[in-house]
Amino acid sequence: MSHPIYSTRFICLQGVTGNSGTVTVPVGKVYIVKQLTFYSNPLLAPARGFFVDEQSGAALFGAATNAGTPAWFGFYGQLVFEAGQGFHWHAEVSIGDAIDVGAFGYVLSAT
Repeated sequence: MSHPIYSTRFICLQGVTGNSGTVTVPVGKVYIVKQLTFYSNPLLAPARGFFVDEQSGAALFGAATNAGTPAWFGFYGQLVFEAGQGFHWHAEVSIGDAIDVGAFGYVLSAT
């Protein structure tokens, strides 16, 4: 029996200044993150963004840009998260600055 594959936006946020909300994989599903995006145009200091694995705390992707330098970065690959695992974006920015971030991919059935 075939199972449908759904392409989805896990995270798509403008103006992140700390941690984004955590995305946790529900029971019976597997999330495949295929694309990550980062954009910032910081005015006062460098802006950094990290895509973080909740369980290990590892930064799986990171990007940064200097003050006064708008920049966009993307990741195209395959990050696998199973039921109960999660991920979020973390921003390190100066007051008044922020990052725009995205995480996109597929929802698979675990059975």
